[in-house]
Amino acid sequence: MPAAEKTYRIPNHQRGYTLVELVIGIVVFGVAMVLLSTTLFPMFAKSANPHYEARAAALGQAVMNEILARQFDKESDPNGSRWRCDEDADAVLAQGIVAPNPIQTCSSPLSAGTGFVAVEDYIGCWGGNSACTRTHRGDLSALVGGSASDYKGFTVDINVEYDNSTFADSTNNARLYKRIDLYVDTGSFGRYDFTAYRSNF
Repeated sequence: MPAAEKTYRIPNHQRGYTLVELVIGIVVFGVAMVLLSTTLFPMFAKSANPHYEARAAALGQAVMNEILARQFDKESDPNGSRWRCDEDADAVLAQGIVAPNPIQTCSSPLSAGTGFVAVEDYIGCWGGNSACTRTHRGDLSALVGGSASDYKGFTVDINVEYDNSTFADSTNNARLYKRIDLYVDTGSFGRYDFTAYRSNF
């Protein structure tokens, strides 16, 4: 009589995973990763947006305040606007105000000069050269001083032009208002636009 083969049963606590169980586990893990990568992970990237929006607003407001504090035009009175470019010299002199005769006309076309005397002296691009759409004028430190280190990777693009279409005016002077457009580019976190008007009075 042939010897009976002994069969060994593996106890339940020593059993491994079957191939089917492994495949099901991999599929479940893959579906979970797809769901996480399409819903949760993009939210992490967007969580920085409010931070960059606040920094762009602070930078834009600081630069705009600096621009608006300057003279309307290089040809205007540098000492408190007692007389303005394009103004009638006889009318100014009749009020007892010392002014040149004739008073100069306002600058046209507008172009940036040296130093920051008038609003148009800010025309150009400041910061990283790669995001510039206008002539690159220099680093942000030339525009905002020592606080430029708080805005690494930011670019400020400034344009100034005459705009009399927004305000109704009886003088029909096309050079009475300058519109200042300021764009703060934060890189991958978006571009933020600011606009203000500086008038010749």
